[in-house]
Amino acid sequence: MPKSLYDTLGVSKTASADEIKKAYRKLARQYHPDANPGDAAAEERFKEVQQAYDVLSDPEKRKAYDRFGSTNGRVAGAGAAGPTVDLGDFDLSDFGDLFGGLFGGLGGRGARGGARARQPVRGADVEAQVHLSFEDSLRGAEAKVPVELTVACSECGGTGAQPGTAPVICPECNGRGVKAESQGLFALSQP
Repeated sequence: MPKSLYDTLGVSKTASADEIKKAYRKLARQYHPDANPGDAAAEERFKEVQQAYDVLSDPEKRKAYDRFGSTNGRVAGAGAAGPTVDLGDFDLSDFGDLFGGLFGGLGGRGARGGARARQPVRGADVEAQVHLSFEDSLRGAEAKVPVELTVACSECGGTGAQPGTAPVICPECNGRGVKAESQGLFALSQP
């Protein structure tokens, strides 16, 4: 059985906001990745502590957790007991993610837009200011213009991989940085 968020922070269910904050700070210092470089277990524990604090420090989230036993709007252990709606960490403020799969992404976001919308357009113009006198412009003067161009790294070719290796594409998001899950007509996306 998974630990409760209260157990994660080492506090009781009746703990005050100050007790929760104090326990969080102590554990965060203990398990912070900077204090434990290269320790994957400490990093995972830090993430658990952070998630527990995120829920228990917010009065509304804490009330929902106390009521349902989970942070996603679903009764903990439900499933065989009856149908439930799993809201996950869905954010209603981003309708681009909600309708992304249905309309091909709103504003360049959603299941298809994803990371591609944030990348620079290939072949974009390069702009430079050149100051010439009126007389030079009438004579058709030539001027050398220094232009800085972004080029791929000679070591990795722009992939970020070590020499002699190939980049590994994330199996969850296929390298887009967004996981999309289709549910009927809707596609829900999460980072």
